[in-house]
Amino acid sequence: MIVSKIQTSYSSVINPTKICSFEIEFIDAPTITLIHSSARFLYLKKGKGTISVNGIEYKIVENCMIAIIPWDVTKITEVEEPLEFYKIIYNSNFINGYLRTIYNPTSSKISIFKDISNHPVTLFMEKEADKILECIMDLKDECGSEGIESAFESNALSNTYIISLLIRMMVIFLRMSKQNYISIAANKELNDINDIFRYIYSHLQEKITLEKLSKIFFMSESTIYNHLQLNLGFTFNELLNEMRITKSLDLLMYSDMSLQEISETVGYADASHFIRSFVSKHNVTPKEYRKAYQNTDEIIRKKEESIAFKVLEYIGTHFLNDKFNAISTAKHFNINVTDLNYIIMFQMEKTFDDYVEWLRISKACELLITTDLAITDIAIEVGYNTTRTFQRAFTRIRKVSPGHFRRTVAYQSIDGTIIEKEK
Repeated sequence: MIVSKIQTSYSSVINPTKICSFEIEFIDAPTITLIHSSARFLYLKKGKGTISVNGIEYKIVENCMIAIIPWDVTKITEVEEPLEFYKIIYNSNFINGYLRTIYNPTSSKISIFKDISNHPVTLFMEKEADKILECIMDLKDECGSEGIESAFESNALSNTYIISLLIRMMVIFLRMSKQNYISIAANKELNDINDIFRYIYSHLQEKITLEKLSKIFFMSESTIYNHLQLNLGFTFNELLNEMRITKSLDLLMYSDMSLQEISETVGYADASHFIRSFVSKHNVTPKEYRKAYQNTDEIIRKKEESIAFKVLEYIGTHFLNDKFNAISTAKHFNINVTDLNYIIMFQMEKTFDDYVEWLRISKACELLITTDLAITDIAIEVGYNTTRTFQRAFTRIRKVSPGHFRRTVAYQSIDGTIIEKEK
């Protein structure tokens, strides 16, 4: 039987709100297969062995560094000499947000995690090793050691300094990785699994099925299912649900999106389904989790400093206007329509037009359940010039007509309360 484990999605098991943690890990025997839902760096301080990353094996020795990003699959396959790692776990979504906004004043295209995934293992020479170790020790001092310093207090501007250290490490790692650390063997099935994982995680908002994946990756449904079951010991649905719940954690902590919006963003049919799955995984409701861990300061920072959030806020206050369009919005922010679509695609995985239509239909859903307005009036209220255009858009997005939706669906308010209108 294949034994594998999905690693925790938190950067710190002691404090889930931390963006980074440090600890020392000792390994003296081969491990089970691990599926990582959070990003990490492993710096080999002592020892010699072999690690498999997404089905490709690498010999690792002192001063090797392994970069793991969410949904990578790893396994220590051989330990020739006991391994001592410095382990840095960090919130890659949080760091990615900084990379694309605060650390990217020229709005350049950044694909740092894609580059890391292409070269996940690097051997550092003495000069670069000293630089990396300096970063690691500074991170240790800033974060404290996981599970040891229970009374550890963070310093002023701690997160800012941690982010700068992590980005410095990434830059050093990527520059050295261009030397192409040579792999020694490959497992095609695990390599295929990682490609599938990456696709699923970046398309969670869509309806993902084995049938759809089979067409995209030119494999039969049974082949994909068996790849997952035989190599990892998890079913397709178990892994899909794990990814959805993992992605929802950051949205609960670092955004003020409603539960309905979060459920749709991570791919659940409705908020009720999302809540049930979340409770099953974490034994608390999403609302309780948010109350305990939400970072209000980070939400405010994002809204104030990122043009992306300014664009989304602007759309959110103007989308009901039937004259509202991409050209006028781009003009308002002094950018072109291509850049506008890039911003919306990055944040919401939709084009401008698709996102505005989604907002309008979402508002229409609320009005259908909470008011007695005629469908024609609702169409005009949410920005459509004709009822026919509205009905076509509604049916395309919700898969049912507005009338059927009104008769059969309940409404959930922002606090999670389900309101059923008398039929």
